Amino acid sequence: MNYLYSRILEIIPVLDGTEPLAANKMAHETLVLACHEGLRGTGQAYGNLFSQVDFLCRRHNMRVPDRIALQALRRATNGTAPVERADFMHGLHALCRLVSAITGDCVPQELLQALPPEYKAYSRTEGVDVRYIRCIVRSWDTLYIYVATEKGLDGQTLAVDCTDDSLAYLRKMLREGMQLNLLDCKMSRLTCSKEAAPEGVESVVVPGVVVVEPDYLIDISAIAACFKDYGHHPLTYTLDRMKPRTNSQAILLGNLAGAVLDDIVNGKDSFSLAETLRRNFADKALEYCSCAGFNAKEFKAEAERQAENIREAVNVMFADHDRNRAVLEPSFICERLGLQGRVDLMTDDFRLLVEQKSGKNRNIASGRPGGHGSMQLEPHYVQLLLYYGVLRYNFQLGQDRLDIRLLYSKYTPESGLVAVAFYRALFREGIKLRNMIVATDFTIARQGFGKVLPYLTPATVNTAGMDNSFYHTWLLPQIEAVTEPLRRMSPLEKEYFCAMATFVYREQLLGKVGSQEGVSACTADLWNMPVSEKTETGNIYTGLTITAKRCGGDGDAPDILTLAVPDQGVSFLPNFRRGDMVYLYPYRRGQQPDVRNALLYKGSIAELHTASLTIALANGQKNPEILKVSSDGDNTIYAVEHAGSDATQGGALRGLHGLITAPADRKALLLGQRAPRRDASRRLTRTYNEAYDDVLLRIKQADDYFLLVGPPGTGKTSMAIRYMVEEELTGGDASILLTAYTNRAVDELCAMLESTGVDYIRIGSEYSADPAFKHRLLAETVRRCPHLGDVRAQIGAARVIVGTTSTIMSRPFIFDIKAFTLAVIDEASQILEPNIVGLLAAHRTGGDGKEECRISKFVLTGDHKQLPAVVRQDETSSAVTSEALRAIGLANCRDSLFERLLRLERAAGRTEFTGVLRRHGRMHPDVAFFPSHEFYESERLEVVPLPHQQETALPYTDIGLADRLDTLLRTHRMVFIPSPPCRRPELSDKVNTAEAAIVAEAMRRVRLMLGAAFDPAKSIGVIVPYRNQIAVIRREAERFDMPELEAVSIDTVERYQGSQRDVIIYSFTVQSEWQLEFLAGSCFDDGGHTIDRKLNVALTRARRQTIMTGNAATLGLNPVFKRLMEYVREKGGVL
Repeated sequence: MNYLYSRILEIIPVLDGTEPLAANKMAHETLVLACHEGLRGTGQAYGNLFSQVDFLCRRHNMRVPDRIALQALRRATNGTAPVERADFMHGLHALCRLVSAITGDCVPQELLQALPPEYKAYSRTEGVDVRYIRCIVRSWDTLYIYVATEKGLDGQTLAVDCTDDSLAYLRKMLREGMQLNLLDCKMSRLTCSKEAAPEGVESVVVPGVVVVEPDYLIDISAIAACFKDYGHHPLTYTLDRMKPRTNSQAILLGNLAGAVLDDIVNGKDSFSLAETLRRNFADKALEYCSCAGFNAKEFKAEAERQAENIREAVNVMFADHDRNRAVLEPSFICERLGLQGRVDLMTDDFRLLVEQKSGKNRNIASGRPGGHGSMQLEPHYVQLLLYYGVLRYNFQLGQDRLDIRLLYSKYTPESGLVAVAFYRALFREGIKLRNMIVATDFTIARQGFGKVLPYLTPATVNTAGMDNSFYHTWLLPQIEAVTEPLRRMSPLEKEYFCAMATFVYREQLLGKVGSQEGVSACTADLWNMPVSEKTETGNIYTGLTITAKRCGGDGDAPDILTLAVPDQGVSFLPNFRRGDMVYLYPYRRGQQPDVRNALLYKGSIAELHTASLTIALANGQKNPEILKVSSDGDNTIYAVEHAGSDATQGGALRGLHGLITAPADRKALLLGQRAPRRDASRRLTRTYNEAYDDVLLRIKQADDYFLLVGPPGTGKTSMAIRYMVEEELTGGDASILLTAYTNRAVDELCAMLESTGVDYIRIGSEYSADPAFKHRLLAETVRRCPHLGDVRAQIGAARVIVGTTSTIMSRPFIFDIKAFTLAVIDEASQILEPNIVGLLAAHRTGGDGKEECRISKFVLTGDHKQLPAVVRQDETSSAVTSEALRAIGLANCRDSLFERLLRLERAAGRTEFTGVLRRHGRMHPDVAFFPSHEFYESERLEVVPLPHQQETALPYTDIGLADRLDTLLRTHRMVFIPSPPCRRPELSDKVNTAEAAIVAEAMRRVRLMLGAAFDPAKSIGVIVPYRNQIAVIRREAERFDMPELEAVSIDTVERYQGSQRDVIIYSFTVQSEWQLEFLAGSCFDDGGHTIDRKLNVALTRARRQTIMTGNAATLGLNPVFKRLMEYVREKGGVL
């Protein structure tokens, strides 16, 4: 029987048993699996399960009653409330028909006998007003758009009347499967010929507002920024994302003015501009030090003027509003409008909303109203109207309740504090532009960047037809700074840019709306994923209470919150790390937490413990009524969830644009149009280590780049990079940039530098860095010496700068201060090419007016045979077919630049610019044999050897258990323990209770055999493919009442990369053939050898012993796993 039918058959007795709610979870998981089977290989993003089910129903011509029943089943099983048995059974029958349509397998007779034979009748609603309808576009004609509804009118098919002139633009962007939100709707009966309408359409709806693809959030400030003097166009948004980050005195003043507003509201009479400026300088030291033409005297004078204006404006505003209700910089997510944003100031009773601007307002300066008859500038007007829309649709506010103000702090309150009235036409224009931006982004992701490239011209975005001297002198050059390099691209550059930009847009699309439920996380999970599933995946903390508040750093507004974490359930395992950006928000006891219904406070995790959580807020809240310490009987509790960001994709697009504007020589190098150069006459200043000297010499001789492959345990960071740094610093003018993708890897670089005594500055956040290296942060340098000239001199004189690649890309102003003779990018095989190529092409205009690279030479280190960067789109979507791009080593956009350049060097037959570290000091030869021969045959790895690699026996004592397992553990370094089938329908497929018991028993025995030598941080590590399995193993280990086992690290393969333990226990966990796709989902072909990167990482973490457990029958269906089990069996290591 098809496994999906088997699962459905298992649901029925559970539904009728003692735990009927378990049937909800089982049915939901089965529907997800069915959709996964049906969408396999389609290479598209379908967002939430609603759209997936709808697509498959249309694809397989499912009848209307089945479509309605399936969507009803999806909704019902997405929660924890019990479902009427008859409705549930109708849903299961519809699911069976869907499975049959997808697989071609007939529904088994035993299922047909258990399910109701007839279709369920459904009702229609008409003649009512509906405020909110979520729906999917099915088709359209000249009169109507026909949609299947989701929220508001569950299951109905409607005709949407969009003939109003304000909605006519929608027809140009419609596509089948597009999701819409219809807001402020009026419904009536369909009066035109029903023969022309699709089956089941009885009612027509006239919406007041239509939002396209609402799960695809767009930032409000980015939409407002598209309203230019020369008009507004969706491609302005596209161009803005490619602009390099700018830095100017005006920008710094705007940032300071925002801090002044915060401190005045927080401090009342205790405000000190000098103190605010000092803290702002510490936070933005890099920007201040790199600002060209910075005039400190002029800056301070203008800051004093604006501070006084802000002080007066705050007094004016809070004469009418309660200052004790003020909230600084809360964030919002509005799924109904497809918007997100952050306001400068509001009150928590939603009566006052303020946005502050520090720049010039020509309307105020001239005393004459501008467009729309208002004193506020159009972009700012749009921004405030969209904020109002968020509050209205999130919190059901009327427009007469909210006092909306624009504070132009350059001017006194008499002219600069502008009251903003709601203007419906401009609000709708803002939503229209938002929809057009979303449609453009979807077009790029689905059809490629080349589709819009010809339209990226000044003429396209100049929708107002502006043609005066101001436009040609000031505005046009800004547009052409982005468009001209795109226009001048060579054919190869164009193909490269379009391929990579398309890849970035596809990643962005999947990061926002997801691909398929259960396959990858996305921002829309914040509202689409039920709380129960968030808890199961560890992506939410609930029921939190604030136990303490304090001021971090030098501030006087509490910004460090400690929260008590109640029991989150026996299976809960937090998917959070120190430094993660999060949303903290309140909700009422007895209610479900929902990011859409609360003020969101953005921050980062400072500390993470089982019973407590410490969060560093982005903005401190001095108001004692905000984020209060909890007391007995307090009905307000808090939740914490991950905060999404577009920063990575935005940085990638800027980086790609930075490449095409780079000096021709560097561009040719990175695009494989010239060979790297070297000077063979150079010699090392001394001998470092015989295992590394050859590589170090070739690195020194290279002029442009060197690629260093560092297999597991070969000392890539602790030895090779250390020696690179020491050798480079022998040059008098040497300056080094050390960077890596993750903060963990950067911490390792810092530890290496500390051990060598090399002085350095780290750029980054204190909550992302290991506390041991906090004193090296730039902010700490500023606190010790808070003078602009001195700090600039210290940065310029620093010979080593350290930071993550994303930090350096987001704060590229370091290149305005200094150039680097060498950049070393560690773990480069984990960095996608668009996320690093702009860094390596960083350039500035030199004294002669020519562009100069700021990095002379770079070394990329990594191991492409270990886990790569996480990519959401499948390999087919990111594959490259262009012969020109394949000729430069670009086979797939998901490959790292490290891998592409390595491929290019090998194709050219060059060996001078690549090296492999072959001597490893981690694994005992018996542990290393299989991965070395299976995955590193061409690298010819060999042991150092270190003392533990020369051991003839494991350091275990006899604990008196004379059984077969005891013998295996004490005598074999590679052990495989077959696990029996143990699948239970009410449990997730991502857990294996039999293997959990085996793992716990292995942990217990190893701990006992090691005796006093046991160290939980070094002795044992447990690796699993699914996070769900971690909690099950923890529970099994607790039965032994051995507290030291609680400190043993149990984590996924992805998080174990870069770590090691003496003994590794690996639970394969899977029991079904379909799960092998995930388990072996990171493979590639290397000269006829299948390299399973996930298995490689798992097998190369152990120093002395690897213990594995898995279902042999299932694993045997995979050739690599089969060879592994055969190898262990040949060595006598199978139980």
